[in-house]
Amino acid sequence: MKTSKILPKTVRAIIFIGFVSGFALWGMPGLGQKDGGKSSDAKTSKSSIESLDKLLQPPPKGDPKAAVTTKEPDIPVEELRLLIKPFSLDELRDEAAGWQLLLKNKVKEISDAEIAIKRQNRSIDKQKEAATSLDEAQKALEEADKALKSAAPNSAEHKEATKKAEEAKEKLKKAQEGLKEATETKQELKQDNTLNEALKKAEKTGEVDLAKQTLDTAKQERDKIPPNSEAYTAATAKIDELDKAIKAYEDAEKAQKAIADPKSPEYQEATKKIEETTAQVKKAREAISGAPAAGTDAAEKSAQKLDEAASSLEQTKIQAGGATPSPGAPVPGNTPGSLDQKGQQLENTADKLEENAKDEAALKNQLVVNATNLQSGRTAIVDRLNVILEELDRKGGDSASSRKYIEAVTKAEIDVKDTEGLGVRLISWFKSEEGGLRWAGNIGKFVGIILASAIVSQVLGLAIGKLLQFSKTSKLLRQFIVILINRGGIVVGVLLALTALEVSLAPVLAVVGGASFVIAFALQSNIGNFASGLMLLVYKPFDVGDEVDLGGVYGWVDSITLANTKIKTLAVDMITVPNNTVWGGKIINYSHAQIRRIQMEIRINFGVDIVEVRKILVDVTKSHPEVLTAPDPVMVLMFGFGDYYTRLMLFAWTKTPIYWKTRGELGVMINERLKKEGIDLAIPMQDIRVQSEQETSLNLLAAAADLPEESLVKK
Repeated sequence: MKTSKILPKTVRAIIFIGFVSGFALWGMPGLGQKDGGKSSDAKTSKSSIESLDKLLQPPPKGDPKAAVTTKEPDIPVEELRLLIKPFSLDELRDEAAGWQLLLKNKVKEISDAEIAIKRQNRSIDKQKEAATSLDEAQKALEEADKALKSAAPNSAEHKEATKKAEEAKEKLKKAQEGLKEATETKQELKQDNTLNEALKKAEKTGEVDLAKQTLDTAKQERDKIPPNSEAYTAATAKIDELDKAIKAYEDAEKAQKAIADPKSPEYQEATKKIEETTAQVKKAREAISGAPAAGTDAAEKSAQKLDEAASSLEQTKIQAGGATPSPGAPVPGNTPGSLDQKGQQLENTADKLEENAKDEAALKNQLVVNATNLQSGRTAIVDRLNVILEELDRKGGDSASSRKYIEAVTKAEIDVKDTEGLGVRLISWFKSEEGGLRWAGNIGKFVGIILASAIVSQVLGLAIGKLLQFSKTSKLLRQFIVILINRGGIVVGVLLALTALEVSLAPVLAVVGGASFVIAFALQSNIGNFASGLMLLVYKPFDVGDEVDLGGVYGWVDSITLANTKIKTLAVDMITVPNNTVWGGKIINYSHAQIRRIQMEIRINFGVDIVEVRKILVDVTKSHPEVLTAPDPVMVLMFGFGDYYTRLMLFAWTKTPIYWKTRGELGVMINERLKKEGIDLAIPMQDIRVQSEQETSLNLLAAAADLPEESLVKK
């Protein structure tokens, strides 16, 4: 017995696969080496691991140190767009990394400033709470003082007044604790490096802003001085010195912005240069105005005032203290005069706290202004980084992670509880070139583009409508084109205007595309009618006023829209037919040409001379003034025979506008001529039989009623 018949198919397949595998392994190179192929296996494994590592490694990122365009952080966006045009993909990665590092440093500055603002707000809130507690204690002491003055010793009123004095002492103790918390908070803030650095930066920014205001004021004051006087010369020298110092500060700040790494020696040197130029600005400004600016010195003074307030309140507490008196004895320190003195001390301490809180608020507002300016700088960096990322995408790069980073760090978070700071933010934002001024310009551009697009589209639509009147296009097509230009121009204008508002059109178009798909799926039949309406406009099988037969509906076209066509019938009924039905069915236009052929069927009895009838018909038709001799002459053809008649067909041409008028008059003329010639038209035999039966019935009725037949006919 053969093996193929003994072994099952599965076993045979296993043997075959094993044989082929063994042959393949035996034939592989390197297995016959002395080391048993271990070295080759190791090399192969190592190569495979390296290839896998390369596949798993993230795409190469750019080197921020190799960035070129970041050396000029204030480069105009349009110039930057042109500058990076020839850059390769790797160079663009370097530029993106450089600008992203600048953005990171700017965001860190903003975060530090916001943290400092929150901590400063916490200190201000503590001081306000302490001041409120002091006011409450002062009022309680005043009430207790009045009660003690009006109450007799050892009376019930005196005991009640003494009780009020004790309550006032408790409130005074509470105020003391609140002031202690405020003092501790202030001491912590004095050791806060983040706050101190933010205050230093705010001081620099505030000093320069104040110097610019002083410079403008000084120039205005100088214009009032006679040009050739010594005072004018002295004022000019001071103004030039301040202007020079401000420019030096701006150059130093620009140089610092160009350095991406804050820990580098170059950055530290640039920071030192900024401090030197800030001192020069301050000196030049004070030489003109003489008024110092608020800054870290103000912060030191604020802390000193808070310590003085705490010391004053501590003295008040000591004076208010004492041992618990025996029943009926006066409470030490609670005499009317002492309570009045304590109230006065509390009032003075509360005034110091409120004054100190105002100073703290001024420092906080300076921090808010600085944070707003930093946010404007962040906006400028983001604008330039987006230009780099757009070019990177165009050249095959991936900017997804950078765009997510931008979205994350530019998310606006505003503390609405800080109403005063919110007002300062808004005012600073409105004054900022990258904030309110920028958006004011953008809104102006938006409105201007909308108005310009509306005017241009209207004028263009009117002009094209006039031009289309000289063409052979249908009236509806002309109206559709004009409407399309008018409304389409506004839509295009709105899209362009959105770019002026710095809105990216890609997401907008994506949303519109998705919504269009959903709407198209839901409104398939309506869109079908719309498409059919467009086909009717383009191919123009009929126009308004034409006599048509649209899928069995006969009449005159009253109106055509993109959705349907309205037809007025002979009975003056208005029938609305969907354009999808019109375009999908048979369309007959009877008035498409300037002339139209009259076609009349005439039936004559058998035995009548057909030649004579044809001659009469031709003569009568040619005699009508509206019958044309071209393109074909009048013809009368015999089309066949019926059951009781001979069928003749008359053909003639007339102008389309008077077709029905001519046809009607011609029919009357033919009927009169045939009667005159004694030629009767064929009458159906069924009608004759019906008439005979009717006469017979009438005769029978007349005989039965014994009435004349004429009376029955009349009735």
